[in-house]
Amino acid sequence: MGSLLSIVTILASFAIVVVNPTSLWVFYALGIILASHLGALVLRAAPGWFAAATLLGWSSVMIATPLALTQQQLNQLARLVRNRRTGWEEAEQTLAFFEPLVPWATPLLWAVTAFFIGTAMLALWRAHGGAHRFMLDAADGLADACVRVGQLAAFLFVPMMVIILYDVVQRKYLGWSPDFTNTAWYRMFTSTRLQEMEWHLHSVLFLLALGYGYVKDAHVRIELVRETLRPRNRAWIELFGALLFMVPYCYVVIKYGSENALRAWHIGEGSDALTGLPHRFIIKGMLPLGFVLVALAGLSAALKCVVYLFGPASLRARAGQYAGDTAHAQPSAA
Repeated sequence: MGSLLSIVTILASFAIVVVNPTSLWVFYALGIILASHLGALVLRAAPGWFAAATLLGWSSVMIATPLALTQQQLNQLARLVRNRRTGWEEAEQTLAFFEPLVPWATPLLWAVTAFFIGTAMLALWRAHGGAHRFMLDAADGLADACVRVGQLAAFLFVPMMVIILYDVVQRKYLGWSPDFTNTAWYRMFTSTRLQEMEWHLHSVLFLLALGYGYVKDAHVRIELVRETLRPRNRAWIELFGALLFMVPYCYVVIKYGSENALRAWHIGEGSDALTGLPHRFIIKGMLPLGFVLVALAGLSAALKCVVYLFGPASLRARAGQYAGDTAHAQPSAA
């Protein structure tokens, strides 16, 4: 039941980002996030699900427009209304909704941050087998989720190759026949649409496999220096890299990628080509989704490094993946 509530938290985290920012559904979603996450803590959700819900729940609240709107953005809306520029009526309605929220936004964000930090600390304190085992189980759960998504995404290679082969055959052998080019089939599956579908599928495959690649340590590394370091130093580098660079970068991509995808949805953006694919928001939405998986993989790596550096020797071999020390446990440094 606890894991189910963590899933509810994750779904509400996606909802708070995509719902109409000028509706009360934002605050309903916020209430669901906080209540379900607290329930997951009480009912002892699986460590992996709880860790994912913690990261995604907190970051989604930080991204949600009514809570993240700044005074500068409000001033821009006010100037738009005063100057009666295009869209000023909509801006006036938006301003009327958001302006009372600004004084409360920062305290609320701090309170939500304290809530998620507090629930994480309580989960570690209440964990069966100790905090380090909980972190290691959470890391394994996050890594397993990234691996499963990556494995499923790999099957997109099959339809991508089928489309490429059909596109070549259609352009080379069928596209010269008026009997074929005048059919509804050809108008539906033009070469432009087929080629766009090819790079759409390739992009989705790549984005959904990013987390898999990190978990499997398959991304490019500069080994010239790293291979000369001791395992503990490697773990420190991985930990700082994940927490200070990787996860914050993912947050930025998720935030602005979500805004870009939602904008494409609202304006009905499609292909620049007249015969191209519509609904461009689908492929644009894959960008933040892919980086959600990268962030989860980064959190998994950070947790393993913490266990390797500070945990008991009995867990060190299991946590030594990013230190290059999985064969045996090492005694902790004095």
